[in-house]
Amino acid sequence: MRIDLVGDERRHRGRGTGQRRRSRTFHSAVALPRARSRRSAGKKRASTDQGKGTRTQGALSRQKRRHQAVQPVVVPRDRFWSSTLWRSAALRLPVLLVVVALVGTSVYVSVDTKFYVYQSEIVGRRHLDAETIYQAAGVHEENIFWIDPAKVAERVVQLEGVKAARVRCELPALVTIEVEEREPVVMWRAETQRQDLWLDAEGVVLPYHGDVTSPDTVFVVDASERHLAVGDWLEPKGIVQSVLQLDAALPGVRVFYYQSDRGLSFAQTTDGGEWPVYVGTSQDLQRKIQVLQVMNDYLRTNGIRPRYVDVRWPDHPVYGRPSGRTTGGGQ
Repeated sequence: MRIDLVGDERRHRGRGTGQRRRSRTFHSAVALPRARSRRSAGKKRASTDQGKGTRTQGALSRQKRRHQAVQPVVVPRDRFWSSTLWRSAALRLPVLLVVVALVGTSVYVSVDTKFYVYQSEIVGRRHLDAETIYQAAGVHEENIFWIDPAKVAERVVQLEGVKAARVRCELPALVTIEVEEREPVVMWRAETQRQDLWLDAEGVVLPYHGDVTSPDTVFVVDASERHLAVGDWLEPKGIVQSVLQLDAALPGVRVFYYQSDRGLSFAQTTDGGEWPVYVGTSQDLQRKIQVLQVMNDYLRTNGIRPRYVDVRWPDHPVYGRPSGRTTGGGQ
């Protein structure tokens, strides 16, 4: 058997040629990356390194400028402390001036005699002595800035006969004391004490003395065993108001009587004679006054001269005949 090596070789060559053609055709259709030469790669790497170096140098320069911009300024120590001291002194100077002014003012008003009180103005006084009120106020030779008006008023109210007080202080050293005195309305004659005492509308015994009576003064003769002193409150409460109410309803009656068992009474005087009228306590006083007025009209119309009239129980008033019999009265 004969083997044709030449033919095979040609075929192999032909196949290789065809393959080279096909590869050339394939390579021309698809662009494949080419292998870089060492020279071009070196040039490119050098250019890249040069660009990186340029960028690195730019970044370093910018960082250096930034560092230089934020770098604090170093001030010498002596200059720093001097500026700080001046700044703190400038801030504290107004405060120091205010403190000095306050201290100076305090010393001035504490030392100068024109701010001390040596007299006062008393307003509203009628019965009490002005010197008594001034001494009770306790403001003599006191600095006007140390006086508390509320405390001064409290001391003045402690005086007997003073109902209320108001105090005002004005510069440089003026103290005005306005007092409201208890007004005497009833002269209370205590028979056991043999003494006449003034009472105000609330029943407080007043310290007033002297002839302050008038034709309109209302007297009460007290036959009880009580002893009254200045500042005491008369018991039972409301009795002075009852006396004033009777005085307003009974013109011409100025003297009333008080007994522990019968209460208030007075003497009724008419053209036909005089007889006692027993009123009693302050309870239902207005009703008692109405009944009394009706009974007076009845007695006058019928010409009756009773021995007494008793309205202590206004629903059952009575009067006594001169013969001593007790007869019921009407309204």
